[in-house]
Amino acid sequence: MDGLTGSPHVSVNKLGRYLTATPALRKRLIHAQKHPPQPRYLHYPEAAQAITDFLCRGQDEAVLRQHQHRLATTVFTEEFEAHRALLCIEAIERYRSLHSRLGLHGVVASEVGDEPPALEMAGVSIRVAPQVVLQTLDRHGNNKVGVMKLYFSKHHPLDERSGHYIATLLQAFVEQHLAPLGPIDPRLVRVVDVFAGREYLPPKARARRMCDVQLACEEIAARWPVQ
Repeated sequence: MDGLTGSPHVSVNKLGRYLTATPALRKRLIHAQKHPPQPRYLHYPEAAQAITDFLCRGQDEAVLRQHQHRLATTVFTEEFEAHRALLCIEAIERYRSLHSRLGLHGVVASEVGDEPPALEMAGVSIRVAPQVVLQTLDRHGNNKVGVMKLYFSKHHPLDERSGHYIATLLQAFVEQHLAPLGPIDPRLVRVVDVFAGREYLPPKARARRMCDVQLACEEIAARWPVQ
């Protein structure tokens, strides 16, 4: 067991659910983070890469079509892999229909990388892992920065509270790790729920939400050894 698996950690998406969950679901979420499924059972990595590629290559829809075509024409030896390809094709199509509403014209995107740093809080590593850094210039020519996080789930869409918690943590990630690129623009901090067709930006009431996150992380750290 490696250090990350053995120490308290949580993905930002699961933490968003945890903060609005029942006690029973909170217990299950901690167990799932401590004993994660094998990587092959993650359903949407190809869709995330396709959308990232699209954003970083000038927002040309031909990029999305290329990824969809590759997935549609690949011959898979396992039924699971073929099913995952269909899910990714659908996710890419959902994002395509959503993109024009996100107002990203003129915004420059770049990949975050494979292993972005985590946020540390109350002994818990929060894996924020946004897909892209977003940058633009204000009317004075000054660089502004944010990030985009893609959320994929057909059956568990984000609600308003979870979406705002995740967006709040994205803003904290930018402040902690991307400050050298320039001041943050909260309008560039986006959580995009691909299947629900919604986006969430950081709310103004951040202090209370960060306090909630602190308490949730304290709870996760306390329960971790017995899960």
